[in-house]
Amino acid sequence: MRTNLDPAVDARTLEMHAALNAELNDQLARLVQGGEMSRIIVWSTDGRAVYSSDPALRGQRFDIGPNLASAFANNSVAEYETEAEDEMGHIPGADALPVPFLELYVPIRGMVDGAPIGVFEVYQDARPIELLVVQTRGDVLVLALAAAGVLFAILWLSFAGASRLLARQNRLLRERAVRDGLTGLANHGFLLEELNRRLDRAEPHGAVALLDVDNFRLLNAGHGHRAGDEALRQVAAVLAAVAQPRQLYGRFGPDEFLLACFVDEDQLLGTLAALKAALAEVDLRFGDSERLPLSVSVGVARVPQDGRNALDLLAVAEAALREAKTAGGQVTKVADQSTIGSLAAQNTVFGVFEGLLVSVDTKDHYTRAHSEDVTGYALFLADELRLTDEERRLLRLAGLLHDIGKIGIPDGILRKPAPLTGEEYDIVKQHVALGDAIVGAVPQLAEVRAGVRHHHERWDGSGYLDGLQGEAIPHLARILAVADAYSAMTTTRPYRKALGAEEALARLAQAAGTQLDPELAMAFVMAMRRRLAAGDLPTAEKSGLASHPPPAADPSATLRA
Repeated sequence: MRTNLDPAVDARTLEMHAALNAELNDQLARLVQGGEMSRIIVWSTDGRAVYSSDPALRGQRFDIGPNLASAFANNSVAEYETEAEDEMGHIPGADALPVPFLELYVPIRGMVDGAPIGVFEVYQDARPIELLVVQTRGDVLVLALAAAGVLFAILWLSFAGASRLLARQNRLLRERAVRDGLTGLANHGFLLEELNRRLDRAEPHGAVALLDVDNFRLLNAGHGHRAGDEALRQVAAVLAAVAQPRQLYGRFGPDEFLLACFVDEDQLLGTLAALKAALAEVDLRFGDSERLPLSVSVGVARVPQDGRNALDLLAVAEAALREAKTAGGQVTKVADQSTIGSLAAQNTVFGVFEGLLVSVDTKDHYTRAHSEDVTGYALFLADELRLTDEERRLLRLAGLLHDIGKIGIPDGILRKPAPLTGEEYDIVKQHVALGDAIVGAVPQLAEVRAGVRHHHERWDGSGYLDGLQGEAIPHLARILAVADAYSAMTTTRPYRKALGAEEALARLAQAAGTQLDPELAMAFVMAMRRRLAAGDLPTAEKSGLASHPPPAADPSATLRA
């Protein structure tokens, strides 16, 4: 950092401040070069970067945003950022910053009255600054600011307040990492990790239960996604209220919860009985609706009889849950030999299936959410078509895996918040071939391969990958195409707003016979319009991140996901 000092200042003072200034600059540069910090900026009160680890920013003047203004008002500010934008919408040179990062503003206080005469801005982890404070003349650091008539000053860099903010921010981040945002319960990742940890103990015993909200898809279709969210919150609240100490519980899937007990099976069954009794008392209403029933079906796997690791136990519990759902709902099914027998052909699929879904979620949260949305609409249409339970099972698998190939699409294209170029869209189209290859490599998933490969075929033969036409397109894929189109139109993206329900249905009707199977498209439209007439249509305002917007010139863009 350069300093223009008055020649009248004592030469010894000049030498001392120059040495301190050089030492500070050297240590700041080391922090950046060593990776402890990504960027350091010192701001003067007029919004000028009097020092920056990025030479291109030095001496430039910028608008003072809210965070900088707060720091100049003597407040420390710490924020967690997931995008390289500041409060003004842009950080110069932001492409060099890691994402996510911590952004820290600390006032630089003068020695005379303690008023801020500058601001110290740090990107990434600010804790190394505390080491800098200790290593450089105790609590006092000397910064020379060539701005606003201040030739040089001895500045206090007190990071106590900022450190407390940072510690609190870190606690919040850790909390967010293990909790489901909707219900506040432990999330899927934490439950798996903790379940494995507890099962690693010597001679574990107890039981693991998977709970599925009965008629959840119908609730969403009949009263909207907000109603479904409220039902999940109610179940979560009751589960938290009845769970016993040391029981493990949380939200395991879109409409599934997990409860595990490592005391004995009877304690878990007692908790489940209390849960069902409490849910029966919940007064669930939406608008002018009558009181709606809220119940769960449960599958239980025993430890160690049904397994000693999380994968085996969850596979058994899932199989028992399917039996409970088949029995009509509101049933608790404890796994027995018949359950184990029916699981023999399914347990490998379960492990692979969960692994694929986790891979999708890790790559792009929107893709996972979109796949769940498409699955919901596909099952809604399946109800209208009166498909068999086996057809519904295959449809559910195909819906959740239909975009699995996107794990091979570059992040820069997959998450681009704007319409794609023609070349980029050609790359995105390859997700179908990639998905087909992934699913095709798993023999147990062969039945859903047609849905994955052909869900972008068009009724008129102009789709991809194989240009199939009409009924040559597998029935499974034609159903997914309708659900995919409706989900795409009724989901808000950064480059366009969601369409209203009626407009989306009108466009589906227009696409019948060209893009979509006319019989399936109109069955979906009429069923949804009946819901609309009854005032029960699910909301069309869903938010999400960009996945793969097609080229702006594509006239059918709004019908694609």
